[in-house]
Amino acid sequence: MISSFYTASASAVQTQRGMDVVANNIANVSTNGYKPVNGAFADLVYTKDQAESVTEGHGTRLANTSTTFVPGPLSGTGQILDFALSDNNTFFAVKTPDGTQYTRVGNFHLSEHNGAYYLTSQQNGYVLGSDGNPIAVDPTTLENGFDASRVGVFSFENVDGLARQNETMFLATQASGNATSVRNPEIRQGFLESSAVNLTDEMANLIQTQKAFQFNCRMVQISDEIMQTVNNLR
Repeated sequence: MISSFYTASASAVQTQRGMDVVANNIANVSTNGYKPVNGAFADLVYTKDQAESVTEGHGTRLANTSTTFVPGPLSGTGQILDFALSDNNTFFAVKTPDGTQYTRVGNFHLSEHNGAYYLTSQQNGYVLGSDGNPIAVDPTTLENGFDASRVGVFSFENVDGLARQNETMFLATQASGNATSVRNPEIRQGFLESSAVNLTDEMANLIQTQKAFQFNCRMVQISDEIMQTVNNLR
């Protein structure tokens, strides 16, 4: 079987994965606090025919994916338990069954637990204050507003080192460093951060990746036709 078949088929699989990354970004264009994911392609291993002094490539692969921490536009909601962060490298902390996770999504609400009410996230995790403890709230006081400074805000030495858990939640890692409480953070109450996806850029990425996928599929087809022709000559 000729090497072009292997090269094109391997590349087709990898560009399909690249399209999945772009498609997921587009699907989250309306997800509050979502940060887009970028896929980086790299060449597969090259081999060299010493007799003929010819170097052959073996296609491309999706080498890695990384989160792009760019700010999303803020949209006003007027809700006293909605919060947005002005600094793009800061996060809210949420206590979950899987440990403390970090997010840019600040549409919080109150949940009752053992007769007390706590500020919780969309997934009902406890929102943490700057001291790392859940925030207890008396519902009867909300008529007079809510002090946004009670909500903890945290930063990291290297946000690129955070491990992504789902569309909007992240875990601290050794690469990111430990979370550090931010003093006097800029919190916009009554606002939410919208998705940071740039739809124009993502559509351009989708077209580019789709063209590469189609090209590799065509190469697979041509290679198959050549092999059939060679077999018929025997």
